[in-house]
Amino acid sequence: MPKKQKAKIKQKNKCPEKLIRTEAAKEIAEIDRSLQDQKYQLRCRAAIDLLTAKLNMINADLSRKKRHVVINQISSRVKTAESIYTKLIRKGLEPDFDTARAELKDLIGIRVVCPFEDEVYEVADRLKAQGDVQIIREKDYIKNPKKNGYKSLHMIVEVPIYSSKGPLKEKVEIQLRTVAMDYWSVLEYELYYKKRDNAEIEAELKKYAEEIANLDHRMLELRNKIEKIRTISECEIRMPVL
Repeated sequence: MPKKQKAKIKQKNKCPEKLIRTEAAKEIAEIDRSLQDQKYQLRCRAAIDLLTAKLNMINADLSRKKRHVVINQISSRVKTAESIYTKLIRKGLEPDFDTARAELKDLIGIRVVCPFEDEVYEVADRLKAQGDVQIIREKDYIKNPKKNGYKSLHMIVEVPIYSSKGPLKEKVEIQLRTVAMDYWSVLEYELYYKKRDNAEIEAELKKYAEEIANLDHRMLELRNKIEKIRTISECEIRMPVL
């Protein structure tokens, strides 16, 4: 980080609390103005629409082959100004939109929810096979959960979007998880402020994450058992009667 930037952040930390809040409010408002810029909004919408269309096609193809819906839900969001500001400050970066564009890879986000864990990886593999989707980074919190029990597959991708000035590229974070993982994640987020700095509640939430993960695996085993029975039944039906 440049010395001037470090000095500015250090000086900010020494300011009276009221002054810090006032300055923070101004910086958040400035970030929000940049977020609301029509051209940026169009870029975000184009990137989300492109990936959503691809995910819908992947879902249609896999669902037809598996005879059940593979993607239960696709949702998207653009990070709020408050969230951007907080993340930049936490990382020790200058709290402005240009820095956010350069340093943060999750300004645009898409969440994909699948019924079963193996299908999360199938959808991810289909995305990787797309010629115009570049994988920038991948973090597998399913195989390597976070300390609090959080599980999800994170992918940072770069996709092409087109404007009057020619082709551009936009980064998007895609989170893929099962219904059970999503259930825990949503509730954990809602309880976040109530559990902060409380070791007992932290431990309890992690315990519930493990219980939900066990249920996830048992449901996958049950699905495999049902599919095996169905395959045997279909084979018996096709067998000619002698």
